[in-house]
Amino acid sequence: MSKNNTAAVERLEQIKQQLNLSPSPMSLQAPKDMEKERSSASFNIDVLSHFWMGGKDKFDRRKLAFDFIEKDPELVVQSPRNILEFGREEMREYTMGQINRVVRLGREIKDKEFLEDISRAVILYSESFALRIGVHEALFRNVVQMLGNKQQQQDWVENVDQFRIIGCFAMTELGHSSALRDIETTATFDVETDEFIINSPNITSTKWWIGMAGQTATHTVVIAQTIIHGKNVGLNWFIVQLRDTVTGKVVPGVQAGDVGAKVGHQGVDNGWIQFHCKRIPRTNMLSKWVTMDRSGDFQPAPNPAVMYATLIPERFSLVTITLTLVTQALTIATRYGVVRRQGSKNQQIMDYQSHYVKLLPAISFMYMVQNSFKTLDDQFAILTAGGEMDPLVYLNHMGDMHSISASLKGLSGAYATEILEICRRSCGGHAYSAYNALGNLISDFGVMTTGGGDNVVLLQQAASYLLHCFNQKLEFDDYPELKYQSATHYIVRAKELLKVKTWPVNVIADATKDFALIEEALHAILVKRLNSIRQSLSEGASHNDLLLESVRVAELHCAAFLFSVNARQFSSLTGSDLDPSVQRIMRQMTALWGLHILRVYGDQGYMEGFLSPKQMKDIEKEYLAQLCKSMRYEVIGLTDGFGLPDFILKAPIAKHDGDIYQAYFETLLQAPASTGVASYHAKLIKPLTEKFENK
Repeated sequence: MSKNNTAAVERLEQIKQQLNLSPSPMSLQAPKDMEKERSSASFNIDVLSHFWMGGKDKFDRRKLAFDFIEKDPELVVQSPRNILEFGREEMREYTMGQINRVVRLGREIKDKEFLEDISRAVILYSESFALRIGVHEALFRNVVQMLGNKQQQQDWVENVDQFRIIGCFAMTELGHSSALRDIETTATFDVETDEFIINSPNITSTKWWIGMAGQTATHTVVIAQTIIHGKNVGLNWFIVQLRDTVTGKVVPGVQAGDVGAKVGHQGVDNGWIQFHCKRIPRTNMLSKWVTMDRSGDFQPAPNPAVMYATLIPERFSLVTITLTLVTQALTIATRYGVVRRQGSKNQQIMDYQSHYVKLLPAISFMYMVQNSFKTLDDQFAILTAGGEMDPLVYLNHMGDMHSISASLKGLSGAYATEILEICRRSCGGHAYSAYNALGNLISDFGVMTTGGGDNVVLLQQAASYLLHCFNQKLEFDDYPELKYQSATHYIVRAKELLKVKTWPVNVIADATKDFALIEEALHAILVKRLNSIRQSLSEGASHNDLLLESVRVAELHCAAFLFSVNARQFSSLTGSDLDPSVQRIMRQMTALWGLHILRVYGDQGYMEGFLSPKQMKDIEKEYLAQLCKSMRYEVIGLTDGFGLPDFILKAPIAKHDGDIYQAYFETLLQAPASTGVASYHAKLIKPLTEKFENK
């Protein structure tokens, strides 16, 4: 421990001795409440955590990684310092220090799986680290890997992996975000020198919001309008050096800077880049899909869509980050909710219906998404074939993968925004304290609704694909031949489902026992809504007139996909390799999610005459009085299942043992200048008060 830390600890002990910190009946009751809640879980919490993590081996490795990083001052801020107090510059430096430490560990630790677990553990601790390392590895590296030819991969990927160069992803511009066809940056081929000239022709072509560009990145991948022999041949990606790898200074032909203060992600140096006739070798144009020889003979990609391939894994990555942030918020809110007592009977606030009914579907959503990733990973593996992409297979599956990635990113972004606000309100005034982490989580999450594509735009794009598939099926009886079961598979039965006039379920509890009844309802509603949109378009409505309807359909489509994936695995209580108690609780959460969808999107079925007013009322009753109420005492076990240690959560009101009040007070006492005379007292306060006569 440093001398500064030792002095701070001694100061804290002195202050505590001067204060009355004796426990109250309420503070003594809190740990008892937490212990009772945890023991009330109807399932094995440890086994659920193993399931969440992908198996006991992965859980055990992650636990070792948590133990490793918790005491490492370069990876986790040690008490009495508090990362939630860091300003922008301190957070920037500390985050880069985390990256530096992880890279050094990579050269020391031979177990690469454990090293990966360390990195993932730090990602859970620090969202800024997650974004910063993600830009380098998931964006810069992915572009080179997915769009570069074999020679380019050999030339660049090892340098990326060893951090000999640090990369960023220069796509969005000051005047243009994910509307890539309007990008203004140009790459003009100079046949005499065999070089491309990268240029920012005006202010709106400035690359903007580029993570790592503000201070860190030595290189970037740039998407630009490509001009060869005076002709624009479309968008291509180029590797461009930004900074000298030794001095850190921007290289000639490049100007770059920081975008300044942001609402969140204080540790990420988002920046801007301008290119002033920056020359690069022709071989820096990524050429897996395109080719161009020395004379400028250019062969375009088989489809321009391949240039957007990296956007699909980016969206999945953003959904993963959403899970990281929201599971922390839910753990904080549920733990506080079971130890905080108030009301006429001094009851736990979690007992109020307004509490558990809002938190339970949010918890269920986390599990639905997490458990769907294996399906999505398997589908994406078919698309990319481990980097050896078959153009025909890729193009045949591209639209479908774009659709599900767009709708999942759109739905998770929209619902997560709501969940975070629910968590904030569930913690009352204490959520306003920065020390309880919710404000930080909300700030860091904010960019997820626009990064990688605005939620509404992505949902609109997903709806367009659904409508295209629907039209092809109705008009030509055509449906794409895919190597997996698509989220759109219900469209194959479009004509059949359109003939089903109403939902033939009179007892809603039957649907929670037979998931096929819920799935059939969701698919019937989807094809009926798509048909209504199709008819409105044929009658003269524009796509913009139907934008919000289309977005709602895309949300429902994604929600139904999540239900279907989980329903296939958890429809039965038998015949599974899972622990029976985990199979049972996952089945309950799947049922809860299914009714949640019908409750939230029931208006879509009601508009089509498919759901009756009585069915809507019965869905509400079954959802509130049966499913949610029966799962009230599962909330701690379910959020414990996320496997998040106290130091990851950072919030004293979310202590695992429930002893929140002592921890909260001590956290505040460790803050700089939390007690004593204000530094500006003599200058600004004393002149006003010194003439008061003490009686």
